[in-house]
Amino acid sequence: MQPYEWEPPSASIARQAGVPEDQVVRFDTNTFPWPGARLDRLPPQPLNEYPDTSYATLTEAIAQYADVPTDRITVGAGADEILDLIAKAYIEASARVVISRPTYPMFRILTEMSGGSIDEVMAIDLRLDRAAFLERARHARLTWLCNPNNPTGELLPGDFVEEVASATDGVLVVDEAYFETSGVTALPLIDRIPNVVVVRSLSKGFGLAGVRVGYALAGAAISEALRRVRPPGSISVVSAALGAQALGDGDGLQERVRQIKDERTRLHRALLALDLEVRDSAANFLLVRTGRSAAPTLLQRGLVVRTFPTTSPLAQYIRVTVRRPEENDRLVAALQAT
Repeated sequence: MQPYEWEPPSASIARQAGVPEDQVVRFDTNTFPWPGARLDRLPPQPLNEYPDTSYATLTEAIAQYADVPTDRITVGAGADEILDLIAKAYIEASARVVISRPTYPMFRILTEMSGGSIDEVMAIDLRLDRAAFLERARHARLTWLCNPNNPTGELLPGDFVEEVASATDGVLVVDEAYFETSGVTALPLIDRIPNVVVVRSLSKGFGLAGVRVGYALAGAAISEALRRVRPPGSISVVSAALGAQALGDGDGLQERVRQIKDERTRLHRALLALDLEVRDSAANFLLVRTGRSAAPTLLQRGLVVRTFPTTSPLAQYIRVTVRRPEENDRLVAALQAT
């Protein structure tokens, strides 16, 4: 099993680059630059007690936000724990699991940890080979689909997702971590196609990556299966309260997403002006072809971008998170100087 590549802490990057830690900019983590909740707005929390294992307040806030009944919701410590629960519930030894390449690396890791057999569909020009993916998904035990895809930013139309869901014999997992920026969801399918599970996160648009709250939306059978393998208290009382607070601030969410979309457009144009190849993206990041020399040079300036192994189809690309205007300007200026 190849482990997930952890991002280095900002403090070590600052020491390596010889810059103050507050000058390190994380273009590698796909987080929003503003939090969607505040600790000082919480009432006192019972830190000496275990959390309510039903997470009733958080679940109700998700239900109101997503407009689904509470019994269709399973919460977890970030979308990664939800993905782990799905793997535990549905992937047994030698089970056939379909993924695309490139896509979110946790899909492969969780499948390998569960003993599943990976059927990988290679992208064509970094876009999903839809015909091959659909055909390979037909007899899979489980199919992982990231929409928009991380790290390419490609957004698949809802009718294709429905086609895959209708064709496959197994479970279709639609990872919608970037739903707030894409606006496209497979959620309507869970009422009509019982093998679909939608996975979302409060780490991106809600600005709570450090809080670790994610959730699954699914029909009765999948929801029951996930609850059987879910730990009783993986989300802290503070995280649950912050998650509920963020979910109740619809205006704040819309404003954060609007700013990121505007900056994504501006950053895309600025990078194109440097004669760089920039892929279209429906998420809060851009995939940019710079060659392998750009990332080390940027790191010397405290600008951290996501890179990929030499064996990856993305070896010549970097993935950059859309951040504040002044931070994006630093990135463009540094790339211009390389």
